[in-house]
Amino acid sequence: MFTIEIAKFKIAGNLISGGIPFPMSRTNNTKSSKDKSKAVKSGKKNTSKKNIKKNASDKNSTAAKKAKKKINLLKLCSVMNNYADDANDKEIIKRFKTTITSSVSEDISKTSLMNILKKPEEISTNDFSESIQPYIKHYLFMVNRSLNKKYIKN
Repeated sequence: MFTIEIAKFKIAGNLISGGIPFPMSRTNNTKSSKDKSKAVKSGKKNTSKKNIKKNASDKNSTAAKKAKKKINLLKLCSVMNNYADDANDKEIIKRFKTTITSSVSEDISKTSLMNILKKPEEISTNDFSESIQPYIKHYLFMVNRSLNKKYIKN
């Protein structure tokens, strides 16, 4: 009778025995309390839950500022959705949203938004930047179209 010994190798954190990997115990992977205190004393960055939450809230606040920048244009876009009748209108509104988020650097003022919404016949598109002029013109077209439909129905 003879016995066969299986060689045990420690490779890349796994204990291999006969070709079958076994995970290492957790005690080998964790730092001892002495190592943790040394890391704190040596000035290494502390990644506690409070710091992680604080960093996440900082990122959210900058994202909120970017979204807050163009609120008036987004309001105009939502009002345009109400006037949309066909697929062309919806495509133009979709392009307007992407233009707002990607290339428009400034928002329109609240007073100019109110003028567009309440007095569309008195608006001059030359007062606005070139990137949003076509969309304002299309909004004016949609308003005129809806007024004409009302007159035709009555």
